[in-house]
Amino acid sequence: MLNAVIHWVVRAATVGGAFGLLILVHEFGHFVVAKMAGVRVLKFSIGFGPTMLRFSLGETEYVIACLPLGGFVKMAGEQQEAATPQPGDYVAKPIWVRSLIVLAGPFVNYISAVLLLWVFLMRGYPGLLPVVGTVAPAMPAISAGIQAGDQVVGVNGKNVRTWDEMTAVIHRSPGQPVELDIERADTRLHVSVTPKAEQVEVRKGVMESIGLIGIGAGARSLSAIEALGISFNMQGYWAKQTMQALGALVTGKRKIKDSMTGPLGIMYLTSEAVSMGLAPLLLLLSLFSLSLAIFNCFPMPILDGGHLLFLFLEKVRGRPVSIVVQERAAMVGLVLLVSLALVVSVNDLNRFWLNR
Repeated sequence: MLNAVIHWVVRAATVGGAFGLLILVHEFGHFVVAKMAGVRVLKFSIGFGPTMLRFSLGETEYVIACLPLGGFVKMAGEQQEAATPQPGDYVAKPIWVRSLIVLAGPFVNYISAVLLLWVFLMRGYPGLLPVVGTVAPAMPAISAGIQAGDQVVGVNGKNVRTWDEMTAVIHRSPGQPVELDIERADTRLHVSVTPKAEQVEVRKGVMESIGLIGIGAGARSLSAIEALGISFNMQGYWAKQTMQALGALVTGKRKIKDSMTGPLGIMYLTSEAVSMGLAPLLLLLSLFSLSLAIFNCFPMPILDGGHLLFLFLEKVRGRPVSIVVQERAAMVGLVLLVSLALVVSVNDLNRFWLNR
């Protein structure tokens, strides 16, 4: 019993630490650029709820709270409107400087996503790159001459960078020939293979016919330079996939329950990744960090994208949006954000716990 309790405490602490790390680097981006721009930072806070640690260094108060679900950097003159701005105030800086301060948070999350995936790729963990690890007997792949160790670089004439990108085409093509470009040692080969139609459960109670060729994921060790290049490419691919999914959500082609994961789902997935080891955790944190960067750029008043929207309006109008309007917009944004989080959390409960 005691061992089980210790196990769950360690897992919860690791999940909390992972969340806190992503929030920390985001707020640290704002903090560093603000300091570099000569803006006085009054408070640097990570987390919400009861304060766990509080101390001051120079003009800045540092706070760590118990719930690592957000944070903020409070700058001098941030809410100043009528009084004359002082040299170290946020509002005293040009719009382009304030924009850099706002963008610094999402940018650091993006760089963190690249670096986390870079480390993951250098470890050579299977399941991300389109490398064949196993070939099943009596399946189309072995009949087509595909071997373990082959790396698929193209499908139907288009380059592929990930295992999922490759299998997505194969799954959509049951009974239809698929053209694969393969690298084997120093040789490039062209292989035609026809996926076998199989009925699989894509969601609980929902069966669908997909194409399978009988291959399992493998791994390939990468040099630091090669891994870094692939990491940048992968972030671009994931960002594109994220925006396409959001577009499908807005147009009604996809449902929220199938497209979004909230705090509960993120905690569940992170906990599962922790139990699987360092490499899966690195991959998941890379995805979360990129998602955090993209999400914070949405033009919602409570997010960084909302601040950028107000700065854009200030540039166009020649004067800042009033503090009253900004505060009211922020309240509306907060209500919408909390409402969305509640809806998604209910879906997470059904998906990861109640319907398992």
